Amino acid sequence: MSDQTKSTFARRVRAAKPCAKRYDIRDDVIPGLFLRVFPSGARSFALDRAARGRRRFATLGDANAMTIPEARREARRLIAAFTDTVRNDGGPRTPGHPMDAFAAEFLDRQARHWKPATRETNANIVRNHILPAFGGLTVDAITVEQVRDWFAAMSDRPGIANRAMPVLSMMMRMAELWGYRAHNSNPCKNTKRYRMKPVERFLTAEEMARLNAVLTRDEFWCPHIVAIVRLLMLTGCRFGEIAALEWDWIRDRRIHLPDSKSGPRTVWLSSAARAVIDAIPRYGADCPYLFPARPPTRPIDNIAFQWDRIRDEAGLPGLRLHDLRHSWASTAAMNGVDMVTIAKLLGHALVETTERYVHLSDQSVADAADRVSGRIDAALAGRGAEREGGCDHAQG
Repeated sequence: MSDQTKSTFARRVRAAKPCAKRYDIRDDVIPGLFLRVFPSGARSFALDRAARGRRRFATLGDANAMTIPEARREARRLIAAFTDTVRNDGGPRTPGHPMDAFAAEFLDRQARHWKPATRETNANIVRNHILPAFGGLTVDAITVEQVRDWFAAMSDRPGIANRAMPVLSMMMRMAELWGYRAHNSNPCKNTKRYRMKPVERFLTAEEMARLNAVLTRDEFWCPHIVAIVRLLMLTGCRFGEIAALEWDWIRDRRIHLPDSKSGPRTVWLSSAARAVIDAIPRYGADCPYLFPARPPTRPIDNIAFQWDRIRDEAGLPGLRLHDLRHSWASTAAMNGVDMVTIAKLLGHALVETTERYVHLSDQSVADAADRVSGRIDAALAGRGAEREGGCDHAQG
């Protein structure tokens, strides 16, 4: 019988359910190994150990993609790396390792920790932005000055620079753990990202009407594209969540997403959203997808061409599909839905993330200012109690 079958840890991992607060389940075989369960439903294995009085923490991987034996093997490897690093006084165990060879190893070993889109994005960053600058060096030879010069050279492309820096930093952190760099020598530390002007875009009621007019006109000849856009508008979901929908995930007034950016979550369907789904014809009994690609062995993954045409014909140049999610959040906020509820509906683990999505219209802000000022003005004039429907406490 394997240690996974015998272990109490394995039974507790299988039974773990998300709660209101994050919690950990400790392994009973390897001290320091634990499962972390998040309120969103996401679960990950992690290691928390001490070496020579210094705490060492590492996330091992998504518990839905990594088995307990795999997590234990990775934990043992890291514990050995921590110990060897201490024994060598923090110096690299494998000095002079070529950066291009390390990059290939990094992408291969880290792949299971990432979702497919993240894996592809990070591979492109390594290939197009990191290796051209550092590919001819050894891993332990990369310095703080070289990293700063590389980052400064991308000042005209701040978005790319801000995405590339965390990837290089992760590579250097793994290089320390794997023995290619000296302990605590990450050259990316304390490098501040470029300030980016946030993209603030949400649709007004009049713009929504113009967009809907184009969608209604196009329903006959591109019904799936129209359905995708309407579901994005009516649910606040991300494009990938709607495009990859399967029929088995839809139950009554809910969509049960087995995976999303923040882990498994439930999407609540309004009557209008459910009506859109009910009108979608099924491709075939053996096709699980609402929006199959051609051939129908996978879901559709890109509607950029059709979306560009639709938004331009609606007089909304530059509008992104993701702005429909912003619009949903803003509409909810302007209609009195509290931030915590909006975060739950959007599948955000942190309310702070939701706050960046919500932009109130000038009219909404002006109406709120009028209501607050009107209440204060009434109180100053002695009309506050009557407006509240209360009594004059001084008179009893």
